[in-house]
Amino acid sequence: MTGPDMSHPGDEMVDADPSDRLTVGSRVVVRHRLPEGAEAGATDVIGRLALRTDEVLLVDTRNGRVTVPRRDVLAAKPIPPRATRPGPAHLRVSIEDLSVVTAHGWVAVEQEGLGAWLLRSAPGYTGRANSVLVVGDPSLPVEEAIDYCERWYAERDQRAMFQVSGETGFVVADHAVGQALLRRGYAVGGGRNDWDRVLVMTGPSSGIPPLTEQSVPVAADAHLSPEWLSALGEQRTVVPGVTESVLTGSERQLFLSIRDEGSRRIVALARIAVHPGWAGVFGLWVHPDHRRRGLARTIMSAVGTVAREQHLPAIYLQVSADNDPAISFYEALGFTVHHEYTYLVQPPA
Repeated sequence: MTGPDMSHPGDEMVDADPSDRLTVGSRVVVRHRLPEGAEAGATDVIGRLALRTDEVLLVDTRNGRVTVPRRDVLAAKPIPPRATRPGPAHLRVSIEDLSVVTAHGWVAVEQEGLGAWLLRSAPGYTGRANSVLVVGDPSLPVEEAIDYCERWYAERDQRAMFQVSGETGFVVADHAVGQALLRRGYAVGGGRNDWDRVLVMTGPSSGIPPLTEQSVPVAADAHLSPEWLSALGEQRTVVPGVTESVLTGSERQLFLSIRDEGSRRIVALARIAVHPGWAGVFGLWVHPDHRRRGLARTIMSAVGTVAREQHLPAIYLQVSADNDPAISFYEALGFTVHHEYTYLVQPPA
């Protein structure tokens, strides 16, 4: 396997503009100066970045919201979500925290925060990039928050869609937001089986078998190539401009591919989104003429290799609950279901 250097400037909290690359919604650590006369010269703030303006950072910590003037920031970087339960790294984060991580791995063309909710639009390309990520407090009563979201999507000539998550087997009607949406006539899955239930599966990078000398070569590229995009188009619709924006919208991503020895065409591929502590797998695909040759397993071995090299202990991926072969494949590699989500789609006007 060959690929680019995935080291990240700023991992040691050194950056020309330390707070410039922080993503709203991420868990961060920010070191900043204290006022003159304070016993210590600087201190660290750890929490979720709620807002970033030209003047200040608002960080929600365990002890409340902290305002940090950006002129006083000495260093800053994103960090993995904090553990909320016992177990290995891929299981000990909360549903909401992992939902935010996955959202940073698949960034829409246009996004807007509503409290902790995230409104996303990438017309014509995937449900994740065209739905409201329902996490935490929207800063408004639920009904008013839904009204706001419906107006937001109407302004973009889109029907509103909400991504609602819960434990395995959760009942949508028992979810506060899900219940409110059902009362408005929203349809679970919007008539699509692959949107009815989506499993978020996680596993340890250490458990994925490594590449061997017998493995076919896997290319790794930090840049999206026209050829990779063309191969993607063999399995799903590519929306010019929109698809490229989503695929390259994460802070870091890596495009994996395997070529046929004879034709040199790409016959297997996947995309990795790289986050603090996590690697996300998107779009794993093998050409129908090349299946049952172990190429999917080889791609996943490459994912594991990247994750281990980057010291990322946990991997996540998302798969439709009706895709039994894929689920069995990932379970054999050590993945388990972390949680589920469903889409609720606004009824036609």
